[in-house]
Amino acid sequence: MFEEQVKSLFLRLVATQSDTNTQRETYIEEQILNWIKEQPYFSENHEFCGTYPLVDDPYGRNVIWSLVKGKGSKTVVLIHHHDAIDIEEYGKLKSVALRPDELAQALETRTIPEQARIDLNSGEWTFGRGVADMKSGAAIQLVLSAHFSELEDFEGNILLLSVPDEEALSRGMLTAIHVMNELRDKHQLEYVITINSEPYFNQTKGKAIFYEGSVGKVMPVLYVKGVKSHIGEPFNGFSPSLVLSDLQKKTELNIDLCDLIGKEATPPPVWVNLKDRKKAYDASIPEAATGYFNWLTFTRSPKTILDKLVSLANRSLRDTLIHFEDAYENYCTLTGEIPDKITFKPNVYTFEQLYQMAVDQKGERFLSDYLAFQEDINKILIENTITLPEATTRLIDYVQDAIDLEGPSIIVALSGPYYPHVNNKFTETKLPFSLETFINEISIKQYNLTFESQGYFMGISDLSYATWSGSDTDIALIKANSPGWDTLYKIPFRALSQLNMPVINIGPWGKDLHKITERVYTKDVYERMPFLIKALIIKCLDS
Repeated sequence: MFEEQVKSLFLRLVATQSDTNTQRETYIEEQILNWIKEQPYFSENHEFCGTYPLVDDPYGRNVIWSLVKGKGSKTVVLIHHHDAIDIEEYGKLKSVALRPDELAQALETRTIPEQARIDLNSGEWTFGRGVADMKSGAAIQLVLSAHFSELEDFEGNILLLSVPDEEALSRGMLTAIHVMNELRDKHQLEYVITINSEPYFNQTKGKAIFYEGSVGKVMPVLYVKGVKSHIGEPFNGFSPSLVLSDLQKKTELNIDLCDLIGKEATPPPVWVNLKDRKKAYDASIPEAATGYFNWLTFTRSPKTILDKLVSLANRSLRDTLIHFEDAYENYCTLTGEIPDKITFKPNVYTFEQLYQMAVDQKGERFLSDYLAFQEDINKILIENTITLPEATTRLIDYVQDAIDLEGPSIIVALSGPYYPHVNNKFTETKLPFSLETFINEISIKQYNLTFESQGYFMGISDLSYATWSGSDTDIALIKANSPGWDTLYKIPFRALSQLNMPVINIGPWGKDLHKITERVYTKDVYERMPFLIKALIIKCLDS
């Protein structure tokens, strides 16, 4: 029914390179907006589509939106992202990374994983950058929106949001929150569900997955202040790297830190950065070391996470000091010296506590200087010279330096991007029918395909900002412990708290996202998902 339309648009979107955090995102935005305006409904009702710019965005990116305005207030929201990661890892195949047919031919002579080879030889999969993540989902949603716009006496409304920057900081979806609120108020819309169409992950043919929520993500930043000394006198100092490595050992792959609901569990934390703060080589123990990691959540609150981190940080300082004292005593035995008393006084602070110490000690002068420093850091952040976690770390460094913080100490802070966990069980508004029952009634009959409902999409997604089930306590704690909040990064919590609706992620079968063997199951893109999502939209508007 939709195959030719979806195929044409899908290949057009794939061919348009749209690397995250580059000017290329605006190129695909122009493509999408032009395609929308070509549809008869929007060419006649141009006020129902347009762009909504990201504030102070260095690339001039926009949220592209369209509204099919039918009868009544019930509205289904369709969201997808139009950015994709770059094509650099394709190496010599970069020239065909966005041309699925040519890429498939090129991969025939390359060494690729066995399962990718099986899928390639089957002819049932489309390969290429962004085919799964997520230009297939984008094409499906755009075509379905156009389909509903052609219906006479259409009961309901379809709001489509195509956003940039999903692969980095989700600035597009954070902006889309305002679009949703403004259009709701302007047109008296009642949002009944948000549908995202990211790919599902599965190795079993004949079984599909959709998700009634999306995993949350917190990024703790740990700043360890040590005691500097020459490496020839290691017991006159205290290595922050030793403390940080112990913290990593206590947290990374620690199953006790997983969230568990039923048979679903979050992956354990994984550190993505760990280093000292030396700017150049010298023969001394580093004065500070920092790192950050991803902690995925189903239900854990930011306070629970922060409290746990403070506890673990205290344990790491204690255990490292015990190791230090043992080593020192053994060394003195080795050299025949009498050991001195260890006088280090370890401390653990949250960033909120550190910041308050600086305000109490330095007053207004600190506040004005710190604000100016934040603005300087924000400039180089916008220029993509540093990452957001690095910017966060520099602010921690500035504050601890302002009060001459003594080591050994650990500062526990948070860095964006922060993704709230969302799940339909915890939203106030409920659907009057079972998503799993309804979808399977259609998919089994039409395609002999069984869907499993899972509570959380594990790939981290923009659905985190489509609804809100957190608390004011969560918001206050996140703001207070995220250096540079409102300057470097912010979430419009007030606007987000006005959104409360069920969500679903239902999209095509995808594999190897962000790899050169990224691929999507072609039948899902052209036939099955358009049919199922169309039926779901009708059901949500009729219920």
